[in-house]
Amino acid sequence: MNIINKYKYILYLKINIVIIFLFFSNNIISNIIFHFDTHAIIKNDINKIEKYFEYCNDGMIKIIRFKKIKNPKISIISPIYNREKFISRFIKSINNQKFQDIEIIYVDDNSKDNSINLIEKYKKADKRIKLIKNRKNKGTFVARNLGVLVSKAKYLIIPDPDDILSKSIIKICYKYGEKYHYDIIRFNSYRGNGKYTNNYFCKFQNNFAIYQPELSTYIYYGNFDLQIIDSYIINNKFIKKTVYIKALNALNNFYLNMYMIYMEDSLMNYLLHRNAKSMYFLKKIGYRYKRSSESITTKIFKIPQTKIKFVFTYFKFLFEFSKNTKYEKDVLNLRFSRILNHLNIEKSLLNNDLKKNYYFYYHVINSIINNIYISDENINLLKNYKKIIEQKII
Repeated sequence: MNIINKYKYILYLKINIVIIFLFFSNNIISNIIFHFDTHAIIKNDINKIEKYFEYCNDGMIKIIRFKKIKNPKISIISPIYNREKFISRFIKSINNQKFQDIEIIYVDDNSKDNSINLIEKYKKADKRIKLIKNRKNKGTFVARNLGVLVSKAKYLIIPDPDDILSKSIIKICYKYGEKYHYDIIRFNSYRGNGKYTNNYFCKFQNNFAIYQPELSTYIYYGNFDLQIIDSYIINNKFIKKTVYIKALNALNNFYLNMYMIYMEDSLMNYLLHRNAKSMYFLKKIGYRYKRSSESITTKIFKIPQTKIKFVFTYFKFLFEFSKNTKYEKDVLNLRFSRILNHLNIEKSLLNNDLKKNYYFYYHVINSIINNIYISDENINLLKNYKKIIEQKII
């Protein structure tokens, strides 16, 4: 190689290095800009919803008259149990929605407070409101599904009465649903503390869609942070009614009539992901979730035997309904063993913490042990639980 060719070669290398550097630095810079820009958008959404929440929570509610909608486009379904402290705030947030072609279905699950009287008062002015009264307490799962069955709209949204929806989220979801025909639109939500940092409810920062077959096992193998919230709550979803009905049709009478007030969202989300063809992730924050010290979920966390009973019911359901694919079987078993160990079932059984439900656990353990999907590791784990229960019962 002569001296001229050598310099040409060195110059060529330098030019390529500069091009590569510029390419990666531009990507890095654009990613940084995108992160801060998205962070700012989400933070701005939170600030707006916090201000809106304060407005809804100020106790000043004006009775607004709405006519009955013959063919509503969206059904808002909310199960009620002893929520009189929050109903006025919730109704105020619904009245101020930018999309009003709706029906509002309250399913009172035999409340013991003033909830029904409050709803009846608002129902006189707002003809869009329907009130279903359960003569006995049937649990959140049954109450929610009852509301869906009597609904008339093409789309459903199922908020809890102690949370609020942002003013524009229903309108935005309806627009995306009609234009792109998504079966489910899942939007960001957040815990109501006014902060974005470490809030796993707001973990995705891009709009994107997923389709079958990935969607059917999304709760298992999707982004872990999204798995958590997509498994545990249904309130952050805009759902085609036909998809929800397909999910209900997959259940037998035992599950359809089952009293369940914990993990019921996880059960239904699993079925919705099975029966939907597509789910769209909308980075817009549309929901303010706040766990109340008086909520059923909070109370259940303090009662190990009740919490663990619903967890066992949930996994009994999963092992019965899961498809026989090796990947799903492996992940389901891994999740099962992790949750059982996290809940420290063996210690609770030995300490008689679960005494009230010994016969229930014994029945469910036998059901799961005989399932074709259960791993040998989990069979041994459950056999150990079964042995402890047998000794306690005898």
